[in-house]
Amino acid sequence: MKNKRSPQTNVLAALTLALLACSNPVMAATYDPLELKENEFGRLNQNTPENDKADPSTNSFSEPSMLDSLQNSEISNKKTNYLKVLDLLKQKKLADARTTIAELLKTSPKEAEFHNLQGLLESMEKNIPAAQKSYETALQFSSKSILAHLGLAKINLDADKLDKAKEHADKVLALNDKITGAYLVLADVALKKKDNAEVERVLLKAYEKSKGNVTGEIGMLKQIGTFYVIQKQPEKLETLVNDLVKRYPKDSKALSVLAGVQVLTGKKDLAENTLSQIVSQEKQDVNHRLLLVRLLAAKPDKSNEVLKLLDESIAIAPKSPQPLIFKAAYQIKLQKYPEALELAKKIDTTYPTLAIGKILMGDIFLAEKKLDEALENYRKANEIQPNDKVLFTIADLMLAKQQVPEAIKLLDGALVKNPKNGSLHFKLATLYQAQNDFDKAEKHYLAILDGQPDNVLALNNLAWLYSQQNNPKALELGKKAYDKAPNAAAIADTYGYILVKQKQAAEGLKVLEKAAKDAPNENDIQYHLAEAYAETGDSAKATAILETITKAPNEFAEKKAAVALLEKLKAH
Repeated sequence: MKNKRSPQTNVLAALTLALLACSNPVMAATYDPLELKENEFGRLNQNTPENDKADPSTNSFSEPSMLDSLQNSEISNKKTNYLKVLDLLKQKKLADARTTIAELLKTSPKEAEFHNLQGLLESMEKNIPAAQKSYETALQFSSKSILAHLGLAKINLDADKLDKAKEHADKVLALNDKITGAYLVLADVALKKKDNAEVERVLLKAYEKSKGNVTGEIGMLKQIGTFYVIQKQPEKLETLVNDLVKRYPKDSKALSVLAGVQVLTGKKDLAENTLSQIVSQEKQDVNHRLLLVRLLAAKPDKSNEVLKLLDESIAIAPKSPQPLIFKAAYQIKLQKYPEALELAKKIDTTYPTLAIGKILMGDIFLAEKKLDEALENYRKANEIQPNDKVLFTIADLMLAKQQVPEAIKLLDGALVKNPKNGSLHFKLATLYQAQNDFDKAEKHYLAILDGQPDNVLALNNLAWLYSQQNNPKALELGKKAYDKAPNAAAIADTYGYILVKQKQAAEGLKVLEKAAKDAPNENDIQYHLAEAYAETGDSAKATAILETITKAPNEFAEKKAAVALLEKLKAH
């Protein structure tokens, strides 16, 4: 974070410069649908099934698969009533499902499938003991019930009874070795045991069993892809996907997965070609047109192609706001502000309950440096749909207009409604720090660390704040931040500089040398390195750095201090 040096940094001047004096227009300040990130693999597969999704946030492969396992089971075709209940569960109409299941069990108390439905319902309502009892009852009437074994496998997995979970999953596979859900339970068991080799083996075996069904293969590739991404082995996923496309060269779902992997691995030109193939095959496909737009939007010579794709998308889905939003954002990027404004107004009129029309208008006025109009639209947007990014843009505009008390009042008001919002605390902390109100800044940094003790930016900024007060706690916090992010130049700079100030110049010098090497254009960091050289008696190196940075045309927070140190060294 560059705003960590509050006593010297003039945030208002810097922001005003960015908003008012920038030669390049400020674009899409709060909403940019055109940026496609390498980590958006999942978004590229919107036409693939959602069965058996792996959730990286829970490190679970088997989490939501039970409904789909039920729906795909052989027995699901036997009874209309069974499918009726299943549909109610899919729609989360749990009360209706419970009534229907009770009626079914009353007339057919020994029907295993109905007990399985009861188990699934209880699981969805988080009544795990009742769910377990229902599945066990189903097994009493049908010892080979795949769904009961799957349900019990999942219950035992969640309870960390890994041997029992594996036992039930193995029984499923003994009955039918193509049941995906069982493999996913086994993968989760291995994951909990931190046996990554076994996770990979199980997932690859499941993938082999799914071959011959492109939808099933893609579903498994999503699971394997999640694992390989976490393991930072995307090249293994690429090999599997290339094989998939060789076997299904014209299948749009397979091509979609390939495009996702190509983006993931940084091969965006190849992704463009793949998406272009999908678009040429699927004349009514909007999603992949917009994905292709996001890739091409970064290339100035592709504007005609981008606009053509956007117009096609609008024609295909005239009632959807998404293509209109993309086109407005792209016109902002092209600096076609009148056309963008017309579209933004259309979006705002057509979809008055959405904030995006006003956000886009705010972005347009901001790009045109019409701060009052931008501020008005952002305010209205935030009233419709409160959003931290919009709120912070409003606050920054207030700061640019020298309305510091108003900005603080705005943020304080939002914090009252959401007192645990770390982003709000951080924004207020940096604002107070820039105003040299260290007590209030400290309060907000401590509030962040109370809920997130390992928040690196809060640790770093609070360490810097303490260093300005000669508070010995600075070293402890600076080291903690540095230990967690040693390769971040700004973090290393803080820690190294604190070491120098706390009479550990030799150790601080080592840290600052690396920080300066990693960020050669950050003159504040270069100045701190010069200070460290001066402290350790190497005046020649200090002078060389200072002469370079004091002559640099761009301003930096500690330039006056750098000039003063240079004059002092030359005087001696």
